[in-house]
Amino acid sequence: MPLIALPGKLADCEDRVRAFVYDKTFDGLLSAIFDAYTRRVFPDALLGREDALPLMVTDSHAVCTEPGKAARVFAGLKKKLSPDGLRCLLYVWLSEEAGSDLLLLRYMRAVFDARRLIEKNFSDRHVLAVSRLAEQVSCERHRLMGFVRFRQSAAGMYCAFIAPRYNVLPLVSGHFADRLADQDWILYDTARRYGIAFDRGAFRDVVPGAAGVDDAALQANRVQGDRRGRIDPLVLADNELLFQALWKAYFTSTAIRERTNPRLQARCMPRRFWTYLTEKQS
Repeated sequence: MPLIALPGKLADCEDRVRAFVYDKTFDGLLSAIFDAYTRRVFPDALLGREDALPLMVTDSHAVCTEPGKAARVFAGLKKKLSPDGLRCLLYVWLSEEAGSDLLLLRYMRAVFDARRLIEKNFSDRHVLAVSRLAEQVSCERHRLMGFVRFRQSAAGMYCAFIAPRYNVLPLVSGHFADRLADQDWILYDTARRYGIAFDRGAFRDVVPGAAGVDDAALQANRVQGDRRGRIDPLVLADNELLFQALWKAYFTSTAIRERTNPRLQARCMPRRFWTYLTEKQS
C-alpha cells in the first residue's frame, strides 16, 4: 500500500496534460514553481530529464534551474511558513517517495495562494499528505539515531553502515557530530551508495571510488557491496571483535527470557535494522 495518496493522477486529468521536465534537484523544483507562476500554467506531472514523456502528455516545458529563481521562491516560503513548516518541506523531499515532488509543488502552490497560514489546515489534502509523510521521515530519523553501531577500523576510523527507508543521512549527521566530536567517523548508506565522513571536525562526502577515501574499511570489494552491514575482520582494529563480543554478551545477559516478546521487539526495533545491529549478527 502506498505511503501517500497523491491527488490529481494523470488518469483523472482533463484532455490537456501538462508536464514539467526538471533536473530532480530541490533548486530545480523551486525553479519549476517560479516558471509555473510566470507562465500561469501548473503541471500535472513532473519528470526527470531522462524520463520518457508519457503518451498522454500534450504540453511539456523544460525547467532551467536557476539559483536566483529558487532563492526568490524560498524567500517567499519563509514568509508563509513557520520553521516547522519549512522542515516538513525538507523531510518530504528527502523521503524520495514516488510523486513526492509533485505533492510538494501542489503544497507550495496552496501555501502561496492562501491568505492565511495553512500548514495546520489538515482538511486540505495536500497539507495532510505532506504532514503524514514528513512524520514518517522524522520517525525514521529518530530510529536511526538509536540503531547505528560504529566499528573501529585498523586505521582508527569509526565506520557505521545503514540502509534507511528514506534518505535521512543528512538529518542525523549533526547528531553524531555532537556525540562523537572527538572522533573520526564515516556513516555510509549502502542503499544509496554514499556517505558522510567526519574528519578532524569537518564533514566531507564519501562516494564509491572517490579520492580521499583511503580508509581500509571503505575500500571497494570489501564493504561497499556488502548490504549485510558486515566488515571484513581483517580491516578492523585489534580490539574491535572483542568489544563486539562484550556487547553481545551484555545484550544477552540483560534479557529476561520469561519476558521475551518478539512481536513487541520487532515493532519497537524493526527487523530491517537488525542486519546492521552488532547484537543481532551471528
